[in-house]
Amino acid sequence: MHVKRSMPALLLALAGLVGAVGAVEADVNVRHRLEVETSNGKVLVRVTIENHGEQTIWVPREVAAEDELTGRRFDLREARGGKAVDYVGPMVKRGPYTAADYLAVEPHTMHLNTIDITRAYAFKQGRHGYEVRYAGPWLLDVGKLDEQKQSPSEPVRFSFNRP
Repeated sequence: MHVKRSMPALLLALAGLVGAVGAVEADVNVRHRLEVETSNGKVLVRVTIENHGEQTIWVPREVAAEDELTGRRFDLREARGGKAVDYVGPMVKRGPYTAADYLAVEPHTMHLNTIDITRAYAFKQGRHGYEVRYAGPWLLDVGKLDEQKQSPSEPVRFSFNRP
């Protein structure tokens, strides 16, 4: 008999809890953008990470702060046919990511970084078209590394003339 009486209260409490969780996640608004510059024989990718939310987010330090890659971080494809371009840059053998591998992006801020991917991918000789994407991984809590979220970038097309 008590179960029947307390069931509506329990359901209301659970609905409130779900609403509160939804409200916390609604305050998170992360956007990744890419721009590509090809000049002087180089392919430079500018990564813009925008945190429009109310909470600090954490992004992989390698893409957010380094100037070269140590693994395939971007999805680079030929513009015609969509064939993946091989990653040929350094591959650093490492264990799982730790909190030290992430960089904080404060609420209502934008973070920029430019990465030279010229030697990291097998660009064909001559002028060719390419498309680059980024999965945009980020964390809401650097203490919960297994709860990674993504805000993928829009694909960016560019051409590159490799001598």
